Amino acid sequence: MSSRSESRRVIRAGGVSLVCHVRGRGPRCVAHPAGPGMHWEYLRMPLAERDHTMIYMEPAGTGDSDELPAYHLDTYVEHLDAVVRAFADEPVFVLGHGHGGFVTQSYLAGRPADVAGLVLYSTGPVADGQMLAQARWNLHRDTVEDVHDEASATRRLRAVLPSHFADYQRREAEFAPVVAAVRCRPRPAADFAAVDLRGRLASIAVPTLILAGARDVVFGPDAAAMLRVGVPDARVAIFEDSGRFAHLEETQRFAHLLKEFTSRVAG
Repeated sequence: MSSRSESRRVIRAGGVSLVCHVRGRGPRCVAHPAGPGMHWEYLRMPLAERDHTMIYMEPAGTGDSDELPAYHLDTYVEHLDAVVRAFADEPVFVLGHGHGGFVTQSYLAGRPADVAGLVLYSTGPVADGQMLAQARWNLHRDTVEDVHDEASATRRLRAVLPSHFADYQRREAEFAPVVAAVRCRPRPAADFAAVDLRGRLASIAVPTLILAGARDVVFGPDAAAMLRVGVPDARVAIFEDSGRFAHLEETQRFAHLLKEFTSRVAG
């Protein structure tokens, strides 16, 4: 898309309706949010939209996309493939944040068709039992409230999210609106499953940019290093003043690195 755009697309994948929000102009970039269960709005990147057509997915079970009786990584991969193919009349980049990084890694492993490049953002190749137990505990700690619906899951997520910023207290005026607006569904978040994609990274055959916050307590520089070792054509950039949300904490540098990467790949 060469002109500035703002639209809403519904993509069908295996009988499921998936909502995508299209913003901006330039090379297309499909963005898969973290979670499972987080809504897409926190991942909005207005500066990146100046130079890219950002296509923000609402994964199944979030926003206005359809729900499923069960949530598995392979299902998310199938849905991502449907979205990429829907926009693949032009080259498409794919960006995965957090759990979205697991989806995009799995999708691109040995399957480069229709994808120009991959951005792995605050993610890693492994989610082991200890990490998953910590994630579950974070959702329930310090509360007697059962996380059984969107309202209670959202309250729990808003309570723990500030700890994932590098310096939330100093910049609370900037980040509090984002935290106050974030939403989460409970069922996908309870369906965590251990993931180890290290053995598949070598089959990712597209240029890859790995982005990590130095103060990310979940997927920081160590996780980025594991990705760099495994993915053949990968570069790493570390955000020294960021936690898990460099697109909010170091907005200009994030947008610059994304533009630099997509411009280099596009030649």
